[in-house]
Amino acid sequence: MSGKRKWSGKTQGGSFGQRSIMLFLRYIGISPLYFMLRLIVPFYMLFSRRNRLAIESYFKRMGLSSKWKIFCHTYRNHYYFAQAMVDRFALFVELQHRYKVRISGNDELIKVLKNEQKGAILAGAHVGNMEMAGYFFDHQEKDFHGIVFGEEAKFLTGQRVNALSKRKVKMIPITSDMSHLFMLHQALEQGDCLTLHCDRSLLGRKQMEVMFLGAPALFPTGAFQLALRMDVPVLAIYMMREKSKRYHIIIRNLTQLIPREGTDAEKLRAYMHQFVTMLEEVLQRYPEQWYNYYDFWKKAS
Repeated sequence: MSGKRKWSGKTQGGSFGQRSIMLFLRYIGISPLYFMLRLIVPFYMLFSRRNRLAIESYFKRMGLSSKWKIFCHTYRNHYYFAQAMVDRFALFVELQHRYKVRISGNDELIKVLKNEQKGAILAGAHVGNMEMAGYFFDHQEKDFHGIVFGEEAKFLTGQRVNALSKRKVKMIPITSDMSHLFMLHQALEQGDCLTLHCDRSLLGRKQMEVMFLGAPALFPTGAFQLALRMDVPVLAIYMMREKSKRYHIIIRNLTQLIPREGTDAEKLRAYMHQFVTMLEEVLQRYPEQWYNYYDFWKKAS
């Protein structure tokens, strides 16, 4: 894959900056930090030209043509992303009571959780704030397992593990020796749930070209191949920011939309189509919460 498409996966700021954010949240609060972000974001946009251009290109694909409208939407995109990062840190210092969450499709998740013999894959993307969802589910029946970038700062990793472990969410770090793949299989065999981002390659390099927002784009197939191999259901899940400190969790059972008859290759293509279709629907409703800051439509070389 080309260098322009590659993304490091690391949270920016360093351990000093991350500690400072947590202290600010603990002793001053969330809203004052939101206000500060409004002033900081324009400077970030100025010096992060590649990120800005990638998002501007995305908004053009969403049908915007006015330069002013594209600029305003790009600013809000960066601001919402910064807010999403703050919200994650707020949960590290146990401020989850400050947020209100509504869930659409919760019955689908409950059905999966009550099936003790079979695990499930929760498929999301880099939109909204999927990581926060684990704090607001009532899932005592099963453990959740999420993949994290193996080279994150130790401080951030420790805070994340400590906060999520209280909600029965465990972290599986991506490793160069690919041993995380064994841990993913093991989690499903135990009847647990995996939460996976399905818009970037984490489970190998296999990809499929799918029409996305009017143009072909490459999406990784690993999560859906794993679901077919292990015979587990796939739920698409998105946690999207609404006004103030409110979130909307959207859940859809993709497996119910896949034909029971047919080859695995046909079922895989059906999974990819359903996943991308729902992603487009979510983005039409929340267009400013797309957080892939590179040329997503650039094909592999």
